[in-house]
Amino acid sequence: MKSLEIQSKTRVYKVEIENNILDHLDKYLNPSFRYVIISDDHIPIKYIEKVQKACPNNLLILFPEGEKSKSIEQFSRITELMLEKNIKKDSTIIALGGGVTGDLAGFVASVYLRGIDYIQIPTTLLSQIDSSVGGKVAINSSQGKNVIGSFYPPRLVLIDPKTLDTLSPRQFSNGMAEMIKYGMIADKSLFDKIKNENVKDHLDHYIFRSLEIKKDFVEKDEFDNGLRQSLNFGHTFGHAIESYYHYDKYLHGEAIAIGMVMVLSKPEIRKELIEVLKKYYLPTEDSAKISDLKEYVNRDKKNRNELLNIVDVLEIGSCVITKSQFQL
Repeated sequence: MKSLEIQSKTRVYKVEIENNILDHLDKYLNPSFRYVIISDDHIPIKYIEKVQKACPNNLLILFPEGEKSKSIEQFSRITELMLEKNIKKDSTIIALGGGVTGDLAGFVASVYLRGIDYIQIPTTLLSQIDSSVGGKVAINSSQGKNVIGSFYPPRLVLIDPKTLDTLSPRQFSNGMAEMIKYGMIADKSLFDKIKNENVKDHLDHYIFRSLEIKKDFVEKDEFDNGLRQSLNFGHTFGHAIESYYHYDKYLHGEAIAIGMVMVLSKPEIRKELIEVLKKYYLPTEDSAKISDLKEYVNRDKKNRNELLNIVDVLEIGSCVITKSQFQL
C-alpha cells in the first residue's frame, strides 16, 4: 500500500493506493452509516457489489455514462432523489467511477444540505491520477465545461489500480494524457520514463508519482489563484474543443492532448510531446480552427481582467504562465 496525505484549508484527507482495496472496504466504511453510491450505468457491476457489501445501508443512484451527464438536469435529479429518500446530513456520498462521476457526485455533496461528506473511489486512470484529488467539483452548462462548481475536498480517496484491468484501451490512453501533462510541467524524469518504458509494468508507481505532483500544486495554491493553474496546461483549448464538439468527438484526455500541442511555443518541445502522445494513441491535432473555439476560450475560468492565463512549456519538466489578450 502507498499513501498520501493532502493538506486542504478545510480538512486533511488521505489517499490510499492499494491493489484490490475494493476487497477490504470494511476497513474504511462503517456498515451502520447511510451511504449514497453514485455511479454511471457502464461501471462493472462487480465494483458496485463490492461497495454495497461493505455498506449495506445504501442508496444506489446511476446516471448515463459520459460527459453530458455533468449537467444541471442530472444534478437536479440526483438531489431530488436524495431528498425523497430522506438522506440526512450525516450520510456520506461515495463517488464510484471516473472523472465525470467524481465531479458530479462531488458537486452534489458540496451543496446538498449545504455540504455532506463524500468519498472518492476512482476506477479510471484519469480519475485516479487527477480528478479525484484536489477538491475541484463541477458540472457543465451549454456555455462551457466546469463553469458551475466549487472547491470541496473529499473525506477520503481510495484507489485500486486493479480496476484499471477493465478499462478499454481508449480509456487508458485518456488517462495517460494527464500523466504526460505532469511530466511536461513538473518532472522530466517522469516524462522520459513514460516515453521510454511500459507504464503498465509499474502502474502503481506512476499513479503515486502523478499524485505527488498534484499534491504539491494543490497544497501551495488550493483555490487556483496562481501556481495551480500550471495544472491547466492544455486545458484552455482542450476544454474549448470538448465544448465545441458537444462532448461527442473526444474524451477529456484526448482533447487535452490536442490542447497541449496547440499551446506550445517551441517547435522542438512540440515535436517531442507529439511523439509521446502518439505512443499512447492520443490525437495531436484537430480540424477545428482557433477562430471556431473563440467563444469557448473567452469563457474560460482562468480569464482575469480580460486576460487569459496561458500555460506554456519552454523546457520539459517546468512551465510558465503568461497572460494573453487572445484577440482573434
